[in-house]
Amino acid sequence: MVVTKLGRVYAKALIDLALEQGQVEVVREDMRLISAVISDSRELANVMHSPIVKADKKQAILSEIFKGKINEMTERFLKIVLDHGREGSISLIAEAFENMYLQHKGIEKVKVTTAYALSDAEVKAVSEKAAAYTGKQVELHQHLDESIIGGMVLRVGDKRYNGSLAHQLKTLRRQFKDNHYIKDF
Repeated sequence: MVVTKLGRVYAKALIDLALEQGQVEVVREDMRLISAVISDSRELANVMHSPIVKADKKQAILSEIFKGKINEMTERFLKIVLDHGREGSISLIAEAFENMYLQHKGIEKVKVTTAYALSDAEVKAVSEKAAAYTGKQVELHQHLDESIIGGMVLRVGDKRYNGSLAHQLKTLRRQFKDNHYIKDF
């Protein structure tokens, strides 16, 4: 999901308030929960994006779902978002908040794609190499994609390192195709 300027503005306000009040960890967990619930429920996501459903109904729905599960500050924040008609952007706000939280903590997101699940030792090795490269703590996210055949694709920030077997085969195929030398036999 691409975070919009609107998402960043609301997330910045929320993280600043959470840092000021010393509740950044609690608010992070709340935003993760809210984002997960909305993304897991297609019906709830449709209601949040619907112009037909009134804001007070949306507020009642969210209040009922998250009653006693989220912090009071996060509840008030959701109310402000709904009052401004930005309920369709809650997931974007949550993602922007997560990015700002990680930046505040000096943590870099690293995505590793492999053809098979990595062992604990391999996860540790990849994490250590990525931490050495970035100079930051890393949060490693694993994804499986059997089409890469073997090796791994590593994404650190906006850089991508493709060490997959499928990529190497594709490169080799391109080199053979572009080879104009034909040996006479």
